[in-house]
Amino acid sequence: MHAYWADAAEKDEIIEFIDYVFSKAHCPHDFATLLPKLYGEQGDGAAHHFVVREDGKIAATVLVYPVTMHIGERTLTTLGVGSVSTHPGARGKGYMRLIMDAVDARAKETGAAFAVLGGQRQRYQYFGYDYAGYQLHGQFTPDNARHALRTVDAQAYDVTPMTQAHVPQAAALMRRQPCFCARSEGAYLDILRSWNNEPFALLREGRPVGFGALRRNEGSCHMAELLLEDEADFPAAMKLLSARYGTLTLCAAPWQRQRARWMSSVCEEYAVQPNHQFKFYDEEQVRAACAALDGFLPMEMALPVCVMPADCV
Repeated sequence: MHAYWADAAEKDEIIEFIDYVFSKAHCPHDFATLLPKLYGEQGDGAAHHFVVREDGKIAATVLVYPVTMHIGERTLTTLGVGSVSTHPGARGKGYMRLIMDAVDARAKETGAAFAVLGGQRQRYQYFGYDYAGYQLHGQFTPDNARHALRTVDAQAYDVTPMTQAHVPQAAALMRRQPCFCARSEGAYLDILRSWNNEPFALLREGRPVGFGALRRNEGSCHMAELLLEDEADFPAAMKLLSARYGTLTLCAAPWQRQRARWMSSVCEEYAVQPNHQFKFYDEEQVRAACAALDGFLPMEMALPVCVMPADCV
């Protein structure tokens, strides 16, 4: 038994398998819709899976997607690990160990500085992953807006669905960030649509001044991403969005200090939380890249990892 690198022709079978495993363990999943960049009609994720088969059928699979990450002046090769799936009837047979060993080998072959994933902490500690990175999370309510932003004028602002015509401006704004993952402009909107997010443009007097992605729930909204040309527009944007969608959940990356200060002084609740789980293959290279970013490393291996809606793909 061994883990092999999948072929694009196995796409439908892989999607059917991960839909089944995740739907059986959690709520119903439709990965073609949830992650269009990877599993949609034009998605390229299927050809980036390790697979183990048992009696000709998929028994376990893991996505191992190459991600180019920019930290300051450095460009790092990294791996985004996801869609970790084992058939319920194949658990306890060591298939996931086979695949995660193959991930390590892939990292060494490609010169990856680290791999990143999300999931139950102890499960992935067995394979050498653990938390690193941090971000500030906050909850901003309509009451917060009514009292703390009573003097903020948001009448000149509006939001509109983001289109492909907005992508060059949005991509240029993203590249101005001190830490970001490369996104092709052709896949930019599909990346923002991950996990049922809706890409949007923030307008001021009809002109786009920011771009992001949000996920609406009944009476609330999760802000997956919001990049602004001028951070001074943030309070008005929050007042507008809160009036439209209700309570907002927000996050700020370590370099978004102005936003973090605003959130800690206004939000109903806020807390510093870990970013993702990482396995470092070249820790020295990562530390050197982070050290050049104005020195914000207050915690051990607190890497300033991008806050992206699609797990960095």
